[in-house]
Amino acid sequence: MNIIRTGKAARSGWIGTGIVILLLAFSAALGAQDKDKDKKPSKPAPTHSAPSRSAPAPHSEAAAPPTHEHGASTPPSNTGHNPGNTTPPANNGNNRPGGTTVYSPNNRPSGGNNTPPANNGNNRPGGNPSGGFNRSPGTNANSVNGRSSFPARATIYHAPGGGQVQTRADGSIREVRTSNGAIIHHAPDGVRRVEVVRPGGRVIVANARGIGYVQRPLVVGNTTFIQRTYVVNNVSYARVYRPWVWGGVSFSVYTPVRFYSPGFYAYAYTPWARPIAYGWGWGGSPWFGFYGGWFTPYPYYASPAFWLTDYLMAQTLQDAYQARMADAAANAQAANYGATPLTPDVKQAIADEVKRQLDQERAEQQSVNSMQASGPPPMFSGNGPHVFVVASSLDVDSGGQTCPVTEGDVLQLNSPPPPNAAYAQIVVLASKGQDCRKGSMVSVALADLQEMQNQMRATIDQGLGDLQSKQGQGGLPTLPPSAAGQATNAPYAAQVKPDATAASDLSQVSQDADRAEQDVVNQSMSGSGGAPPATVALGQSIQDVEAIMGKPSNVADLGSKKIYVYKDLKITFVDGKVTDVQ
Repeated sequence: MNIIRTGKAARSGWIGTGIVILLLAFSAALGAQDKDKDKKPSKPAPTHSAPSRSAPAPHSEAAAPPTHEHGASTPPSNTGHNPGNTTPPANNGNNRPGGTTVYSPNNRPSGGNNTPPANNGNNRPGGNPSGGFNRSPGTNANSVNGRSSFPARATIYHAPGGGQVQTRADGSIREVRTSNGAIIHHAPDGVRRVEVVRPGGRVIVANARGIGYVQRPLVVGNTTFIQRTYVVNNVSYARVYRPWVWGGVSFSVYTPVRFYSPGFYAYAYTPWARPIAYGWGWGGSPWFGFYGGWFTPYPYYASPAFWLTDYLMAQTLQDAYQARMADAAANAQAANYGATPLTPDVKQAIADEVKRQLDQERAEQQSVNSMQASGPPPMFSGNGPHVFVVASSLDVDSGGQTCPVTEGDVLQLNSPPPPNAAYAQIVVLASKGQDCRKGSMVSVALADLQEMQNQMRATIDQGLGDLQSKQGQGGLPTLPPSAAGQATNAPYAAQVKPDATAASDLSQVSQDADRAEQDVVNQSMSGSGGAPPATVALGQSIQDVEAIMGKPSNVADLGSKKIYVYKDLKITFVDGKVTDVQ
């Protein structure tokens, strides 16, 4: 028994000793691995940088007519602009005192983050940005003359001196109103437009570097017209409009100063005997490269209407490109417009609208000698859908969210606006990059739609003049005898002369706006003290808003969606709750 116990004990000792040896060996192996690891260079963790996408610009949205109409009788120069790739630093808002009315927090109903992200105005998620797009290199998106300004939230700041600043949800400046009555709009692409009303019905609308127009009444006989003197590339020319009132608001409706023979309008409407190729000569033009991929001319033209369609698109983009290049704060970087090109069906819709405009002018030509207004503008008539080509960028409302439409985007109005409405529901037929999504419904001010239509009419008229004067050149057929008659001036044409002081007026207004805007911004940033701000926030009811703001000056009732229009802002309700404030 003793011998057996001794053997078991011995075996137990050997087993224990073996386990200890194994543990020591395993520990040594681990130590060796650690030493080898220490000898290897450390590998950095992978980093992922978000792709930088330059957003196209959005015509500044005007609070009330008149709104700016681009339209150069002379194509802009082909001076290129080659900005660098400087990326603006992140702007976290730097919450400053002084805002006396804060209108909506950053939190959208779909979000749950109470802390707004750093905002440099670039790469907006979600596809429907609210302003703050890429500015020109070295320019902060939230600045006036390069100075950083406001926190990221949609706000109206009241300055002690009587002015006010309205900002977008990203903190970029949307509109400045000075104490002397000037209204300074900042489009989503950074292009600035100044509107000043002077005694006697004079209105001055100035962009950067003296581009814009001077508007005044023009009385011929017993008929009152509106004349605008445009100044582009130091060249002045005049256009005529007739006033038309809708819902208490007067619209300026483009009216030609010369009309072509009925045979020429028929020629412009009728297909050519065979398709023609035409050499536009745009290949080396900076504007054509800037919008590369978005707009591609037809290879062949079956009729003058399709030629006029490309003429319209090209002139619109040229004018918008010139406006960008003239404004140092504008977005001068081309985006990947080729990712969302104009499709054949959209270009066909534009061509159909060109034909409708030709029909309109032909009808006006038959009654031109009476000098009487020829009824409401086409978009109020209800004669089928109407297509609009956006001439310059502006902010619009899409389902309670703000998004931009920019030059060359295409919109369609399917039915006339409701009586006394200030806005219409529009379908986006085509859009670029981060603009309002194609196929979405957006709410657009009627005044802005009328200016788009004015621009189309004026550009088509300009194209008709080129079609006539360039017959037999560059591939254009020679006019048939039935279309070769001379154009006839309207009875009021002799009274239409560009204002001699228009260029100096525009330059002075632009310079005055520089100083006045900076003063208002500085005062708004420094603060005015006093009581806490009254706040209109997302989710509030109509009763809540009326208790704060009072009754609106206008209401757009779109069923479950209502838009309250106040002097300084627009509030959108869906199902009785605030969804957006502009």
